[in-house]
Amino acid sequence: MRSLLLLLVAALGGGLMWASFDPIDVAALAFPALVLLALAVRGRSMLFGFLAGTVWGLAFFLPLVSWSWTAVGEPLPWVALSISQALFIGLTGGIWARVSTMPTIPAAILGAFAFAGTEVIRTNFPFGGFPWGMVAFSQVGTPLLRTAPYIAAVGVTFLTVALSLLLASGVRFLYEGPRVEGLILVLTPVLAVTLCVSIPLSVRGSETLRVGWVQGGPDVGEHDSGRALNVTLRHEEETMRLLESEPELDLILWPESASDRDIRTTPEAMEIVQRVSAASDVPLLLGTQEYIDDGRYNDYSLIIEGEFVDHYSKSRPVPFGEFIPMRDFFRNFTDAVDQVSTDMLAGEGPAVLDVPVGERTVALAVPICFEIAVDQVVQDAINGGGTALIVPVNSASFGDSAESLQQMEQTIFRAVEHSRSAVQVSTVGVSGVVMPNGTLVAQSDKLEAASGVYGIPLRDELTPATRYGHIYRIVALIGALLSLVWAIARRKERS
Repeated sequence: MRSLLLLLVAALGGGLMWASFDPIDVAALAFPALVLLALAVRGRSMLFGFLAGTVWGLAFFLPLVSWSWTAVGEPLPWVALSISQALFIGLTGGIWARVSTMPTIPAAILGAFAFAGTEVIRTNFPFGGFPWGMVAFSQVGTPLLRTAPYIAAVGVTFLTVALSLLLASGVRFLYEGPRVEGLILVLTPVLAVTLCVSIPLSVRGSETLRVGWVQGGPDVGEHDSGRALNVTLRHEEETMRLLESEPELDLILWPESASDRDIRTTPEAMEIVQRVSAASDVPLLLGTQEYIDDGRYNDYSLIIEGEFVDHYSKSRPVPFGEFIPMRDFFRNFTDAVDQVSTDMLAGEGPAVLDVPVGERTVALAVPICFEIAVDQVVQDAINGGGTALIVPVNSASFGDSAESLQQMEQTIFRAVEHSRSAVQVSTVGVSGVVMPNGTLVAQSDKLEAASGVYGIPLRDELTPATRYGHIYRIVALIGALLSLVWAIARRKERS
C-alpha cells in the first residue's frame, strides 16, 4: 500500500512538471515536481526508484508531447515516444533512490548530476535524441533563466534539480527533524533563486537589423493551385500587406516549409518568391524542400533579387517525425511510419547564413524548427558567427496544441543563453521577437495570418555558455556516471 501511495506521489510530481511548461506555464512548479520525485524514491531500492521515475516521466511526457498524436493521427507513436523518454527519468529515479541516503549536500550534487547527465543522453540518443522537455526550458519564467549565459542549459537543469533536492531534504527535516536544519535547507533555494534577479543581462548591439517576419496562416483553400502552393501564396499575400504599411526593411523572414515545393525546380513556386523579392527589394529567407533520389533536405534558403543564393540544410532531422529509423521493424507495430514517405537527410555545417544587407554582410544563426532545442546545433551556429537567432518553424501539423508555445519558450531560453536577439517565424503561429535578455517584444496568435517589423540588435560577444557549453555537457555526463557507480555501490552496501 505504501509503495502504491509513493507511485501516486511520483505521478503527481510528473504532472506538476508538465504544468511548468505551456499551456499551463507556471515555471515555479518545476521545484515541487522534482521534490515529490525525490521524496517518493528516498531510501527505496533502485528497482522501485526506476519504477517511480518512469511513472513520473510518463505523467510528464504524455501530456507534454500530446501534440504528436495530433500530428500523426493515432496514439501509438505518441505513447511510444513518451515511454522512451520516461525510461530515462526511470534511470534517474533509480540512482536517486540510493544516493538519497548520503549526507544532504553530496546527495544533492550527485542527484543533480544524475538528472543533468541523463538529460544530455536523452537529448542525443537514440537516433539523434529528443530534446523536448529539458528542465532548463521550464525555467524561462523564473530568475534562474539569468544564469543561462554562464552555465548553459545543462547547468540550469543541474541548478534547478540541485536546489529542488535541497528543498526536498528541508521539507523532510521540517517534518522529522532537525527542524532548524530543515528551515535552512528550505530557505536556501528560495534565497538562491531570488539572488539570480541581480544577474545583469545586456541587450545592446553593435548594429541593428530591421526585420519583417511573416506568418502566412493556415491553408483555407482560397487558391486552386495545390496545397503546398497555397501556403506559399498566403505568405505572399501577408508579405504584400506588410510592405504596404512597413516599406523600410532590411530583411524579410518566411518560416520553415513556406514552400513545400522546391523553388529551384518548381517554376510556379519560384515565380511567387520572385514577385515578393521584386516588391520588397531586400533579401528574403524562406524554408523549402530539396528532393533527391535517396531522400530530401529541409532547407532554409536565401533569395536576393529573385535569385537563389545560398541555403542551410537541417542537420538534425527529427527521428520518426522527419525520418524513420529501422522502418521495416517499426512497420510491424504501426503503418504510421509510412506517413513519412521520404526520409529527410541530415545536412552539414553550422546553421549559419551570411546575408548581404546594404553595404554590410550579416551572419545569422538559422536553426530550423526542432533544432532550436538541440544544444550543439545552436551553440555551433553562434560560435560560427551568428549575430542573431532566426528560428523558422512549421507548426501546421500540430493544430491548436501547445507545441508552438513550448517552442517559443525554447527560443526565449536560447536568446538568453547565447545573448542574441531571436525571431521565431511560423507558418501558422506562434511567431515572435525576443530580445537578448529574454524579453518577448512581439508575438502572434496561433492559426491566423500575421506579420510584423522590429529592429533587432546584433551582437557578436560570446557568452561562457556559448564558449564552454560542450564542456559543461561532458562534465554532466561524467557526473552522471559517477552517481550511477555510487548508487550501485550503495545498493550492494544495502544488500
